[in-house]
Amino acid sequence: MPSKDTIHNRVKQAIINDGWQITNDPYVISYGERFLFIDLGARDSLNLEETESQLIGLEQDNAKIAIEIKTFRNQSPVVDIEKAIGQYTLYKLLLTQVDPERIIYLAITEQTYNEIFDEPLGRLVIEELPLNLIIIDVVQLDVKQWIPKRPIEK
Repeated sequence: MPSKDTIHNRVKQAIINDGWQITNDPYVISYGERFLFIDLGARDSLNLEETESQLIGLEQDNAKIAIEIKTFRNQSPVVDIEKAIGQYTLYKLLLTQVDPERIIYLAITEQTYNEIFDEPLGRLVIEELPLNLIIIDVVQLDVKQWIPKRPIEK
């Protein structure tokens, strides 16, 4: 199993603070003889009740997401974005086969968003792939923005 990103626990807490229940850490995809590991699986926890029968129904009725966490640390932001897009695209493709109701998101820091994704190359990637992003304030442990939007509004 791959090692966790340096901001993994901070992103996880921000997602919980935003009203999500972590269901998998990591979320494992089994396809053929391969196993791939997305950092987190979560479902919307708004209006959750504690009974088992309602939790079973929630798998069908509430939004489910998978989150790949990325810290862009290479000297070249282009290399980082290439790697992130490749991983995101592969996971998105696999989820359409094994868990088609689950939406994949790439979680990044505000700094990464401002330095890479809020410039022409990053905006092109967001719009044309399309790329789902969760922008995290890793100091305040808050979700600052969902792109395109939060699957279930609070």
